[in-house]
Amino acid sequence: MAYLLVAFAAGIEYLVPPLPGDTIALFAVAMAVRAELSWLLLYVFLTLGAVAGGLVAWGFGVWLAEHENDWPGIFDRPATQRTLAAVRRGYEKHGPAYLLANRFLPGLRAFFFVGAGLSGMRAGAVVLYGGLSAALWNAGLLGIGYELGKNWEALQSFFETYTAATMGIVAAVAFVLIVRALLRTA
Repeated sequence: MAYLLVAFAAGIEYLVPPLPGDTIALFAVAMAVRAELSWLLLYVFLTLGAVAGGLVAWGFGVWLAEHENDWPGIFDRPATQRTLAAVRRGYEKHGPAYLLANRFLPGLRAFFFVGAGLSGMRAGAVVLYGGLSAALWNAGLLGIGYELGKNWEALQSFFETYTAATMGIVAAVAFVLIVRALLRTA
């Protein structure tokens, strides 16, 4: 059951991007140190959860692309159309690199997969590059979680700092995007 919760934590942040899934996963890893859970299974479930969450976000992007004609009129604006065209061009040129980088950008991960779906990237490529990114990230996460699990007080402090930093980054990016959109429409 603990392994399924870890997989869920790794995947849920793709459905609710501001949710700090890594914080939950780090907590689980630290608890694994104390409960003597299998590191291999923990690693596998963390990675599978991330891949599954990424596929759900990719599927949403595919659905958006298939229903583009049904989008609200606000998306028919020239600036929005230019942005969508730029996203698609970016994925044609750099899609694999975007997905390899996704896991290293907390709070923004899901958007990489939505973009991949919007641009028509194939599921196999999404699994391959998203899976490699998750595998690399989770290896580091296990190492950090192991060290933090040995010192519970440091772990608690890290959770608070990590969560605040992630929320701050998400808020700053949202603010910049909103201001940018407002300036374009003005």
